[in-house]
Amino acid sequence: MGLPSSLKPCLLLIFLCLLNVSTINSKPSKEEPVLFGGNFQALYVIGDSLVDSGNNNNLSTPVKSNFAPYGSDFEGGKPTGRFSNGKTIADYIAIYYGLPLAPAYMGLSEEQKNNISTGINYASASCGIFPDTGKRLGDCLSLRAQVDLFNKTINNNLKKKFKTKSELTKHLAGSLFMTAIGINDYVFYYNTTTTDPNEFANKLLHEFLIQIQRLHGLGARKFFVNNLKPLGCYPNIIAKTVPLGSCDEKYNLAVANYNAKLRKSLTHLKEKFSDTSFLYSDYFNFMLGLRGPSTNQVSSNLMNSTSPCCPSVYDGGRFTSCMPGSSSCKVPDTHIFFDPFHPTQLANFMYSIGCFQQRKVCQVV
Repeated sequence: MGLPSSLKPCLLLIFLCLLNVSTINSKPSKEEPVLFGGNFQALYVIGDSLVDSGNNNNLSTPVKSNFAPYGSDFEGGKPTGRFSNGKTIADYIAIYYGLPLAPAYMGLSEEQKNNISTGINYASASCGIFPDTGKRLGDCLSLRAQVDLFNKTINNNLKKKFKTKSELTKHLAGSLFMTAIGINDYVFYYNTTTTDPNEFANKLLHEFLIQIQRLHGLGARKFFVNNLKPLGCYPNIIAKTVPLGSCDEKYNLAVANYNAKLRKSLTHLKEKFSDTSFLYSDYFNFMLGLRGPSTNQVSSNLMNSTSPCCPSVYDGGRFTSCMPGSSSCKVPDTHIFFDPFHPTQLANFMYSIGCFQQRKVCQVV
């Protein structure tokens, strides 16, 4: 029997106390060194809406989240362009490593770009690895475009900040480069009945690795690579499955196939570039774990894992999403998903626990 909804917020508060929120940015003990070394000079974020910190605010697109109820639990309680009620997983990565939250590139003035040396966020909602992914919805920054902007950052800004080539090289080699991109390519181009999963995954991975090697050529040496989410278990998909609320395993198997190839490719890149390190983040299985013990049944988890907080009434319709004026749940922490496509701040926080404290989600390659 499910728990009364009125008890969930109280139990979740107890759960958070047990987790000890302060452990995310506390100093590790001698027995537990900082994961992946730490002491990074900067965090550069490449990705999609999972980690977009506001770039789409400044692009010609309807795919934005710079309005309430987004940001209700962020610092100051105001929307920033993050697709959540609060912090993203990129934010928690920055916190763990003692860095400022990486600001959105598109919202920075040239003076600000010249003065920042602790990282920038280039992530853009609706875009993906393929150059045209998401473009029919409006402007967005593809993976290639984001790497282009990072190259521009080096030439126009970082070379002013670091006066010598050796200083710049040291900065880049000592920075962390996070990638979280590729699921939108499946959303827009993958057909579960007609697309060959191996061919699609191989093509997508090929394009991804081209840009990773571009970043390496620009000076990046430490990569935090997030794999793709279990698309078949997200509210926009399970609102249409039979039985209602069950995962679409065809989507999940296709994405899992890509993730397996991605993990293997990082081992090969490590062998090719001996001076380069990779941290592989298994976001796919983390999100499945939040759902509960079974992926093909409606979850009985403490948190609501089948419907979003916003809109509070969701039918899976193509044009039904979290919009200005949409009604939302009163306590986002009772949900895994804040909107039909993105997790709540609590889910993102739980990810950081799994990655940095339990060390089950993230593994050094």
